[in-house]
Order: sequence, then structure tokens, then C-alpha cells
Amino acid sequence: MDLDEVERALVVVAHCDDAEWMCGGTVARLTERGARVDYVVVTDGASGGVDLGVSDADLAATRAAEQRAAARVLGVSEVVLLGRHNDELRVDVALKRDIVREIRRSQPQLVLTMTPFRDLDAPLEWSHGDHIAVGEATLQAVYPEAIMPRIHPELAGEGLQPHTVSEVWFPVGRGADRYVDVTSEAQRKMDAVWCHHSQNGEARGDRDWLFGERVEPPMLRAGERVGARYAEAFRRVAVPG
Repeated sequence: MDLDEVERALVVVAHCDDAEWMCGGTVARLTERGARVDYVVVTDGASGGVDLGVSDADLAATRAAEQRAAARVLGVSEVVLLGRHNDELRVDVALKRDIVREIRRSQPQLVLTMTPFRDLDAPLEWSHGDHIAVGEATLQAVYPEAIMPRIHPELAGEGLQPHTVSEVWFPVGRGADRYVDVTSEAQRKMDAVWCHHSQNGEARGDRDWLFGERVEPPMLRAGERVGARYAEAFRRVAVPG
């Protein structure tokens, strides 16, 4: 699937800010050319902070607001927050059903999600247990569960019919077979990452440091593979029809 063929895409991630770091440039490219992109964020983000004086509810509300702000920067149409607690995700029927619901509702051609396995060639944070669980649950939701009417038949009562996704893409440290040139979108991606103020404490307010030390390097490495200044790298999974 060529990016210019995509009219509808769904991004399924574990945490608020995952989408921006993982594929913010690609999302910006899609929306810039008129594609509809929706987000599903599985957790509430309540354990993503070190200040114990902030309640879980307040932190979750902050992170949800940051996520919606970042999505607006990238032109995302809708953000669905499933509200599960961080660091407890498992591939189970309930999680897969919730993802199938959003696939059938959004009807994407392309799904972007997390790496469904531990990738030791990537930064360790890519292999957070929640990431792996969401990646695997999403792959199972895409195939066969979103396609088969006898799986989660209760969704038909919500007016949601089976849907076949064309491809799933997830980021990888090596072995990528899809590179997206995001040279023109790099600063827009950074604008979106910067919206997650509660998670960017290591930058101590220095946006340039965060870009140069964290956001830019993987885009530079991917860009070198395809002769671009910046790129994002993915592995593609074709979905049987």
C-alpha cells in the first residue's frame, strides 16, 4: 500500500504520546493530503508520573488533554481513550473486542500500531510490556476478529459490521520494509511531541534538546536508508481478504 492510497487510517497505541513518537510524521503526511486518521489510546496514563502529590485521576486528565492537543496539531479526527490502567495490559478478549469495535467503526485501510514483540535492536522503552500487548492484541483484532461476523457478534447490535483492513504497520529497529519520508513533517511531529508536557521532564523545558537528543536521531537513521533527511521506518503486515 502506498501512503497516497490511504484514505482512512487508525492508530492504536498503549499510552498517550506513543503515537507522536512512533509515527507522528506519518500521521502528519496522511492528514496533510486529506486522509482521515483516528486514534485509539488504550491506557489512561495514570502511572506515567513521579509526583505522588498528583492523584491518578488528575494525571489521567492531564494526559488526556495533552493527547488531544497533540492530535489537533497532527490533524487527527478523533481520539478514543479506552481508560485501562498502565502496566497491566494483557492480550485478552475484552481488549481485543474494544479494538475490533474501533476498527469496525473507523473502517481503516491502514492500521498503525505498536511492535508486537521485544525488539532488542530498538530502544528498551519500545519493548514496554503494554506496547507488546497492544501490538499483539491489535494484530489479532485486525485478523481474524474484525473480519469474522461470528467473533464478537454483540458488536452487530451496535451497528458495527465486519471490516477488512488492508495492511498493518508497526515500527522496528531493523528489518523495516516501509519507509516514509517525513522531512517536511519533522517539526510538526516535534510540535505534537512537545504537547506532552507532563512526560517531557528530562528536557527541562528545552525543546531543542528534546528534538536533537530524542526525536531527531531515529528519523535521521531511517532517512539515511532512503536518501531523505528524515524518515519513519515500519514493518508491513498484509491482511488476507
